Amino acid sequence: MNDEELQHRLRRLDPSAGVSVHPAGGPRAALLMEQIMNTATATPTATATATATRATTPPSSPRRWPRFALIGTAAAALIGGAAVGLGAFGGGSSATTSVHYQLGEQADPLTTMCLAVTDYQPPAGMAAFEGTVTAVGQGSVTLEVSRWFVGGEADQVVLDVTDVASPALDGIAFVPGTEYLVAVADGQVQTCGVSAVAEPVLQQLYEQWFAG
Repeated sequence: MNDEELQHRLRRLDPSAGVSVHPAGGPRAALLMEQIMNTATATPTATATATATRATTPPSSPRRWPRFALIGTAAAALIGGAAVGLGAFGGGSSATTSVHYQLGEQADPLTTMCLAVTDYQPPAGMAAFEGTVTAVGQGSVTLEVSRWFVGGEADQVVLDVTDVASPALDGIAFVPGTEYLVAVADGQVQTCGVSAVAEPVLQQLYEQWFAG
């Protein structure tokens, strides 16, 4: 088979054989180009866009509170509950402390021999304080302590006067709002001028008797 016969067979097998060909610069080619340029391209639908977005966006992880924040909140709740409990049972507030002493019936100062108060020598183990009378009741006198010289720490002192017809110190009645100096030995209030209304002379004696 020579070249001419081969070319002849190839032309018969070519599907485009016999089809007219328009030149690239011809009017047919220009019309096809114009149609292609004026045809809008298809845009993805909203559904397709949403699907693509869901497919490409990683799922958000559930929100987690920091562990230390939860621990701190729980601790605060426990502490708050403990404080309320202490307050309810009186543990969260300072309760007033008190001590009781006896004030017995006093002898008539006109018939009783007393040493001069400046010559008095307090025995060991005494208690002495300065306080203001806050209440004079049936059988008791209450004083709010402003200072302990020796022998005590209570906030208030209650004097038991159930055995006294008229509560007084050497004939001078207790007056609410008045300040007194009181010395106590063996639980018994000392009289004969040793316990009396707080005055500068007696104040100075207390400073000497119960110094340091």
